[in-house]
Amino acid sequence: MEVKCSLCGHKDEITKVHKDYQRIAKNPTATFICERCSTRLQVQAQEWQKPKKPM
Repeated sequence: MEVKCSLCGHKDEITKVHKDYQRIAKNPTATFICERCSTRLQVQAQEWQKPKKPM
């Protein structure tokens, strides 16, 4: 199944073993986020959670 990342627009081909396949097969309008964007969001969230350095 061909899917498109909701954030960057990257098109990707997923198979039945992909973690999001069943969810997207049941609801074709469901959002999909590619691995690159998912990793980027995780890193950004970790950075936001770090304590701020005093000035």
